[in-house]
Amino acid sequence: GEFEYRPPPPVEKEYDDEHQYLVPLRYFSDMSDPSRPTDVPYFFHVPRAGGSTVKEVVGKCLGLVQASDVGVRDGHGEDPVLQVRDIKESRYVNVDTTTVPGIQRAAALGLSSSGLADLVVSSYYHESAGLYDLDHQGRAFIIFRDPVQRATSMYWYRIEEVGDLDRSVSIEDYAQGNGIENNWMCRFIANRMTGELTKDDLEEAKEILRTKFLVGFVDDLDESLHRIMKYAGWKYKDDSTERMKQEDCVKDLAAHGTNANPTEYELPKRGSQAH
Repeated sequence: GEFEYRPPPPVEKEYDDEHQYLVPLRYFSDMSDPSRPTDVPYFFHVPRAGGSTVKEVVGKCLGLVQASDVGVRDGHGEDPVLQVRDIKESRYVNVDTTTVPGIQRAAALGLSSSGLADLVVSSYYHESAGLYDLDHQGRAFIIFRDPVQRATSMYWYRIEEVGDLDRSVSIEDYAQGNGIENNWMCRFIANRMTGELTKDDLEEAKEILRTKFLVGFVDDLDESLHRIMKYAGWKYKDDSTERMKQEDCVKDLAAHGTNANPTEYELPKRGSQAH
């Protein structure tokens, strides 16, 4: 057949004293590493930042297999072996990668070496490192939303859908720390879940993001999805009719989203107290 480029076999990464914090994350490939067929893409899901849309695109439009929290429904979290389940027009491995015990079970069952999952979805970045090894590395991507938009969306989501936030809490109060996710992402990326966030934590989080993540943006979701597909090695079907269906499906979801807030809410104006 035609000559296929094969990247050199992966080698263990070495880190100097200053970058020891990257050692536990060494099996997440770097942006600069060549893509390998054995890589398993990893979506670091930031709540209320377009994550549901990405999952729908992967499952419904591209027909790929996901590891998230869906595959363990109906008691499949106790299954002794990995399998792919069809649930609501999408396919899922019978693991739960959205909780720490679930990640540990998935790792013990050999999720990444099984080759069953085309994508792992989780908000537990450091814990998810345990799913990967030298020969099956994670390729991480993340979707950002403007932080003011994200906090506003979360505010309404908690009032309308979750119901754990009272309407008497104004958006100004919420933003002042009455429940705002305290630098949520920085904490999860730097693995500093409690206590004060230091300048070092912030620098580490920035370095991890810069070297380990393809970054997409909600405001530019269509373009971001194309970049993610390229990065993850996901392709449309060869058949032109099927391909057009898939492309329309992606465009449609990118334009409308799947878990957008039902309420039309106003964003705080720039320069206002809430913003």
